[in-house]
Amino acid sequence: MNRIGRAQLLVATGALLILGSRAAHSDVVTAAELESSLREQLESREFADVAVQAENWIAQTETVEGRYDIALAQPLVLLGDARMGLKDPIGALEAYDRAKHLVRLSDGIQGTQQLDILYREVDAFSALGEWTEANQRHELAYDISRRAFGADDRRHLGDAYRLVRWYRHHHKIIAAHVVLEQLIDTVRSEGEKEPLIRLLREQASLWRQSSFSRRKAGRGHFAAWPPGVQRLPPWQDFFPFREGRDALGEIIALHEESSDSNDELATALLEYADWHLLFGDYATSVRHYRRVWQLLDENPDRRASIFEEPTPLFLPLPRNPGNRRAQVGGSQDGVVQLALTVTHRGRVVGRKTLHVEPRTIMEHRVRIAARKARYRPAFREGNPVKIKGHPLEFTYTY
Repeated sequence: MNRIGRAQLLVATGALLILGSRAAHSDVVTAAELESSLREQLESREFADVAVQAENWIAQTETVEGRYDIALAQPLVLLGDARMGLKDPIGALEAYDRAKHLVRLSDGIQGTQQLDILYREVDAFSALGEWTEANQRHELAYDISRRAFGADDRRHLGDAYRLVRWYRHHHKIIAAHVVLEQLIDTVRSEGEKEPLIRLLREQASLWRQSSFSRRKAGRGHFAAWPPGVQRLPPWQDFFPFREGRDALGEIIALHEESSDSNDELATALLEYADWHLLFGDYATSVRHYRRVWQLLDENPDRRASIFEEPTPLFLPLPRNPGNRRAQVGGSQDGVVQLALTVTHRGRVVGRKTLHVEPRTIMEHRVRIAARKARYRPAFREGNPVKIKGHPLEFTYTY
C-alpha cells in the first residue's frame, strides 16, 4: 500500500473511532474534520473524552505511519489541550514536547510552525508556576518569529505584541517598553493611524502601571529581555511621566491633524489631562479638562458622565482577604462604606465611615486607600469644584 493509500486508511479509521456514525456516512473524512470535531468538544469542556479520542488517533497513526510522522503532531496538540483542561499541565507538556519535536523534524529547528505549540507550553509552565521556563518559551517564540519574518514585518507584530503583554503581566516594564517602541516605530512608518493610536495608549498604560500599580507577589521573579535587542546601559534612565505624556500628546496631534470628531479628540484630551493630574501637574490638567468641557457642548450626556461626580484615577483598595474559612464552614461577605470629601484638585481630605460590617482591620485599610487616592474632580459650569459626601463602597469576602 502506497503512502496516499495508508493516509486515507488512517483518516477513515480515525474517523470511525472519533466521529462514530457520522463518519460511516461520509466518503472521505479529512484530518481537518477530525480536528474540528475535537475542537468543538474542547469548547464544550469534554476534556476526558477528547483525551481518549486523541490517544486513539495517535495509536492509529503510529500503526500506519510510525512514531515520527508529522501527522502525529495534530492529535498530540489536541491531547495536550485536553490534558490542560483536565488540570494536568505535566501531561500536557509531554504531549506538546513530542508534537514540537515532530514539527521541528519537518519544518526545521527555527520553523514557524512550532509557534502555536510554544505558546501552549507557556500556558502549561505558567500553570505549574515555572515562570523561568515559561518566559524562555515566550522569548523563543518571539525570536523565531523575528528571525523568520524580520523585526519590521507585519507578520511578526502579533508575536511581538504577545511578548509585550507577557512582560507587562510580570512587571518587566523596561523590556516591554523596548519591544513596544519597535512596534510603534514600525506602525508609524506605515502611516496607519488607528493601530498607532492603540499602541501609543498601550505605551502610556505601561508607564502608568510602572508608577501606580501594585506588583503581585510571586510574579516576575526571573530575568527577561527580548532576544536580538541590545541591553540598555545601566545608567540609562526612564521617566514615566515624560514617556506617557509624549505618547498621549502624539495621540492628540494625530486626532487634530485628521480633523476627527469632537468626541474622539475629547477622549484623547481627557487622557492627557488625567495623566497630568496623576503626576501632580494641576494647572495643565485643568486647562485640558476645560477644553474637553467645551468640546462636549453638543454631547451633554457624555459631559455629565465625565464631570458630574469625582472619578477615581488611582484608588489602591486592599486585596480581598480570600475564602480562608471556606474549608471549615463557608465564607462571608464584608462591606466598608465611606463618604469622601474630594477637593477641586482631586485630593481626598475627608473620610467619614457610614457603615462597616464586620468591624475589622479592613476599615482601616480602606480609609488609608482613600487618603492615597487621586480623583478627577467634579466640574460645574466648566470649573472644578469640591464635593462632599462622595460615596465609596468596598465589598470583600473573608
